[in-house]
Amino acid sequence: MIRGICFLGLFAAITLYLPLNPAAAQPVGLRINTTHGMSNAKGAVLDAGLKLTAEVAVTASSQSDGNPFLPPDKLIADAKAVGATILSSSFSGWQTTLDSLGYLPLTANSMVHVYAYEPKKTQPKKAPPPAAFVTVNKIGGKSGDGIEFGVPTTYMNGKGMSTTPSGVTAQLAGLMACLKYLHPTWNWFDVKAALRSTAANYATGYDPDRYGYGSIDYHRANALTDAARLPLFAPAAVPFTTKPQPGNQINFFVNSFKQTRRSTDALFKFTARPTVHLQELTLPEITARGGEWVFSGDLSKTKNIYTYSAMTAENSYFVWFTADANGSYSRIEPYSIIGPVKLAITQL
Repeated sequence: MIRGICFLGLFAAITLYLPLNPAAAQPVGLRINTTHGMSNAKGAVLDAGLKLTAEVAVTASSQSDGNPFLPPDKLIADAKAVGATILSSSFSGWQTTLDSLGYLPLTANSMVHVYAYEPKKTQPKKAPPPAAFVTVNKIGGKSGDGIEFGVPTTYMNGKGMSTTPSGVTAQLAGLMACLKYLHPTWNWFDVKAALRSTAANYATGYDPDRYGYGSIDYHRANALTDAARLPLFAPAAVPFTTKPQPGNQINFFVNSFKQTRRSTDALFKFTARPTVHLQELTLPEITARGGEWVFSGDLSKTKNIYTYSAMTAENSYFVWFTADANGSYSRIEPYSIIGPVKLAITQL
């Protein structure tokens, strides 16, 4: 009897010290664009209780603190050479087109790029938060269309905190790397979904004037476990024009939000402006709101462009959704509603 108790006690002790994430054998590689922000990224890893090098490897593309920065395409090649899957750039010049142009190269390499929200000019009205990139600024700094998150300048009160946009960008990248290490079955879209759904503005909806989804909550995001239960997020869909272009067409960059739960993207059009809806929808609920199905499919592997051609003259609103295999569709955020778009049939 005594031996049995000792055996059970020993078994419990062994179980207690088994690693919580046995699948996370390899460290997550974070590549910083020069040493600018390195201390904040490394500090964030330590603040989260993880080990540098063994669990999160933070390295720099060069040893200078500042220029020369690598452009996004060159940083992808640089990160790939060292096995890093999360990139971080702490300098000004964010523009919405970076997400559309960099989407396929980043997702093909299972990468995500954290970028300081410091645009040199005002971003397009109602620009969505990026899909393959992550845009962030310090709370108290610049906010606007296309921003995804804010980070308080005293966040976690540790080694990662910063009072600069550069510093909080690297800090967020470090925390995202920690989430990926602690949740090895998640992809980067799952990491973003966990951060979005636990950020300050999620319950009330995306707000470009208040840092998009708002101030992050790393600990709440880390407490989530099942990627299949994370909320669906719509693609980052951006209309664009090419010249010459028929008057009956509208082109979209469709940057799919490829979280584990996602099955497909879907486009619906409405004759009247749809209302923001902050819960997931079903197909009957979308059609009851006036939505007419236009397209379903996956544009994320070979191209991220879709062209809609009207058969008759129309004045429409468009909404892109992410759908799962169970027939649930992502909610309608303010940035989801594109329009009104006036399309005409050109007489030959």
